[in-house]
Amino acid sequence: MLHRSPRSSQTLLAVAALAALLAGCAPGVLDRGPAEVEVQRAAARGLQEAGDWTAAAEAWQRAAEAARGSERDVPLLAAAENWLRAGQPDQARSALAGVSADPGAELAARRTLLEARLLLREDRARDALTGLAGVPMGPADPFAADLLAVRADAAFASRQPVIGVTSLVRRETMLTDPAQRSGNQRRIWNRLQEAAAAGVPLEAPAGLDPVSAGWLELGRVSAAHADNPFRFRAGLSDWRERNPRHPAAPGIVANLLAEYQAMTEFPQSVALLLPLSGRQAAAAGAVRDGFIGAYIAQGNTAERPALRVYDTAALGTTAAWELAVRNGADFIVGPLLKEELAELGAAELPGATGLALNWADDHVVLPPNIFQFALAPEDEAAEVARRAVRDGHRRALALVHDTEQGRRMLQSFVTAFQAEGGEVLGSQLFDAREADFSVEITGLLLIAESRARHQRMQSVLGRRLEYEPRRRQDADFLFLAARPAEALLIRPQLRFHYAADLPVYATSSIFDAGRSRNTELDGVLFADMPWRVGAGDGAFMAQFRAFGPTALERNGRLFAFGADAYRLVPLLHNRSESLASGVPGETGMLRVGPEGRIHRALEWGRFEEGEVRHAPGRAPEQAPATRDAALPRP
Repeated sequence: MLHRSPRSSQTLLAVAALAALLAGCAPGVLDRGPAEVEVQRAAARGLQEAGDWTAAAEAWQRAAEAARGSERDVPLLAAAENWLRAGQPDQARSALAGVSADPGAELAARRTLLEARLLLREDRARDALTGLAGVPMGPADPFAADLLAVRADAAFASRQPVIGVTSLVRRETMLTDPAQRSGNQRRIWNRLQEAAAAGVPLEAPAGLDPVSAGWLELGRVSAAHADNPFRFRAGLSDWRERNPRHPAAPGIVANLLAEYQAMTEFPQSVALLLPLSGRQAAAAGAVRDGFIGAYIAQGNTAERPALRVYDTAALGTTAAWELAVRNGADFIVGPLLKEELAELGAAELPGATGLALNWADDHVVLPPNIFQFALAPEDEAAEVARRAVRDGHRRALALVHDTEQGRRMLQSFVTAFQAEGGEVLGSQLFDAREADFSVEITGLLLIAESRARHQRMQSVLGRRLEYEPRRRQDADFLFLAARPAEALLIRPQLRFHYAADLPVYATSSIFDAGRSRNTELDGVLFADMPWRVGAGDGAFMAQFRAFGPTALERNGRLFAFGADAYRLVPLLHNRSESLASGVPGETGMLRVGPEGRIHRALEWGRFEEGEVRHAPGRAPEQAPATRDAALPRP
């Protein structure tokens, strides 16, 4: 919904009055001349000021129709700009096609700018860069700053970061407002971050100006230490010492250093509480190994906290917590099991900030100083709902295994999907012990109703009719919560029951990294940890291959969970504000909710020809002139 200020409302009232005046004029009362053109333009400017891009574009189109000859060029360009802001590139191209072949230098630059933005939307970055070549971009040219910004975007998109950086460095010299200069620097940093994440080389050629070379060096620091905040902080300090007069030094780099200080400054003593003996010993051991792996990867031994590990299975959960506090722990990580959290909820605990490695059941109330972090399937189900809505789906079906966890996932999916404006048309629980899910699938797809209609028709007509059952047509996609063995049976049964074309979205449980071929699952989208779907370089996780050739397939999620638990300690200990917006981790983008739970935003994979390929979600539509984003978390 568009929220308008009082001023915008007044503007729209004036626009409505103008429109009424035009509509009420009888033929011949108002000639199609300069007066009408000016009224149309005033109406269009009012709608544009109010942010109603579609209506503004339509109004500019009408203004162009009321004008003659080359006087149509300005309203047509304005119409194209507003169509582009409204996310209607085809309409924008149509408006541009009507502009004169030679509209004058200033309007030609404006047209080139629009054409480049359209090409960027079509993933034709090199064509956009070529189209911008030769366009004047000097300080005296009115569109120079915008042209340089789009040139930079095209250069970065075509993996030419040197051109991108130099364009934005040049652009900054044209900006006089400190806020605009700061925004331009954020723009450079954002593009360098994106380039580094995509593996684009950021080397500076010989003879490059010092400011551009410094930016590229900063990008290389980020690329080299993206998975290690401790080394990244040290790299930033070294960069600032070498580049004290660089424009990024007092702003972006100073802010990053302050942020990473809070991200990496540990309490003096940390305790890790896990059930390292008994039936959960293997899982607890994998979490411990991930935790210690991140501890070792920290690099700077002087900044590591003292670390002690306690076996809750041997000591008891409450006793282990109390012993850790007596031994001087400032921060406690654990316990791991829901029953252990229930025990803590019923106990009188000595004060220490803690990070429980699970979510407590709803009836368990933990002290406010204990945060909760879990590989919660409910989080994944909610992520599926949000991704499906971003992909344009509004009506869902759900097929979920009939377990307590499955029912929690279903409820989480339904709640999140409805909160996004979606509707769940139907759901079915299936028994994972079975191999035939036809009853559940046909019930969900309303195949039985299709057969019943056929039988009634035959009965009415009194003769046999050729017939092929049809599934329901009102559903946009299917949410599937299943393990690999179940999914490999369900997917072909969906195809058999006429749902081959129904998109399927799933949680991470569908993916078994140890299975070499998954062709039956081709086309299925699923949410998972970044390193499991090819997002990022996975360098940190690769070290766990030393535990054995199948170590990552067996325990990779738990290694990553333990590593993220370690990296959350300083953020929670220092109450870092970065956790409110999200910090990248091995298990996903991590943020803390108001209830003290750590939530994960996941990456996406898609099965294609039996293999998993990264399938990033759609980015939100943005107006061309407002692409600067908040400072990202490296």
